[in-house]
Amino acid sequence: WNPAGMTQIGRFELTGCRTLLYGVDGLSNDYVSMAYNDPRIGALGLSWVRLGLEDIYHEDAVNIAFARKVPYVPGLSAGASLKFFILSAPGYERYNDPAYEGRDVKPSFDLGAHYRASERLTFGVTMYSVNEPELKLLRTTEHPAPVLRETAIGASYVFRELLLTTFDLRTRQGSFKNTIGRFGSELWFFDAVALRGGFESGRLTAGLGLKGARWQVDVMLETHYDLGNTYQ
Repeated sequence: WNPAGMTQIGRFELTGCRTLLYGVDGLSNDYVSMAYNDPRIGALGLSWVRLGLEDIYHEDAVNIAFARKVPYVPGLSAGASLKFFILSAPGYERYNDPAYEGRDVKPSFDLGAHYRASERLTFGVTMYSVNEPELKLLRTTEHPAPVLRETAIGASYVFRELLLTTFDLRTRQGSFKNTIGRFGSELWFFDAVALRGGFESGRLTAGLGLKGARWQVDVMLETHYDLGNTYQ
C-alpha cells in the first residue's frame, strides 16, 4: 500500500490473500505479492490484485515497485510503483458488440515515503495513480472512467512493545474535500497471537493473527450496514 514500506520487511516475503465481498457468489478481491529486501541495494516488489465477478467482469492491477532508504537521512525511505490497470469483461463477449475490443490496459504509478522517527513511532505518505489514467471497454465510449488520484497520510505508535495503534487520512474520488479517517489497533500476545480491531466511517473490523517462525496467517471480518459482511 506504501511502496516505501518495503524497506521494513525481512529479506524475502510472499503474501497471498482472498477477500469474499458482501456474500455475493463469485465476487472476490484477490491479492498476491512478493518482495525482496537487500538493505545495501533496496527492496523490489511485484504484486497482482484482482477485483472481479467470476466469468463476467475483472479489474486487475499489476505493480512493480522499488524502494530504498534515503542516504544521510536516518529513518527515511522512499519508494515508487509502476502500475498497470487491466480492465476486461469476458461476460460481455456474448453480445458480439463490434465496439468491444477486449481488455483495456493503461499504465500508472504510485509514490510513497516512510519515516521511522523511533522504534515506536512511524509516519507514512502515499500518492496513488498520480497520472490518473482513463479506462474504457467500448471503442465508442465518449467519457472513459478515470482512476482518480488519491493521497493518504498516516502514523503508527507502539505502546510497550505490545499494542500497535494506527491512524490515517485518505482522500476519495480525487478530492481533498472528500476525506475519510481510519483508526486501527493490534495487540500481540507472546509474539504469536494477534487481536485486531478497526473503525472507518461507521464500519467496524475485527481480526485474528497467528505467527510462527517463518509464516503468519490472518483472518478478518468487516461489517457494512447496507452491503453486508466482508471476510478476508
